[in-house]
Amino acid sequence: MIESIRCPNCGSIAERHHLPYLAQVKTQCDDCDYLLVMCTRSGHVLESYAPGLPSRPQVLKPIATRLTPLPQRQTTGSRSRDVAAFHI
Repeated sequence: MIESIRCPNCGSIAERHHLPYLAQVKTQCDDCDYLLVMCTRSGHVLESYAPGLPSRPQVLKPIATRLTPLPQRQTTGSRSRDVAAFHI
């Protein structure tokens, strides 16, 4: 599975790859060359590279998000609430 996220280093759009067959999560950014590979079992960092940031400010656009209500309601005991799905 591949997620679009904000880069923790520069804030640009980056990718997070979930690799369950290797028990790893890989985060990478093409704009600043950030890389982080972590083990999902132990939480240990297997590989990382985070270069310095440029000194010029950069204007970032927000990631578009949309909440879509699901047709059913979730009921817990005597209380019920709407459940929504998060789409990017």
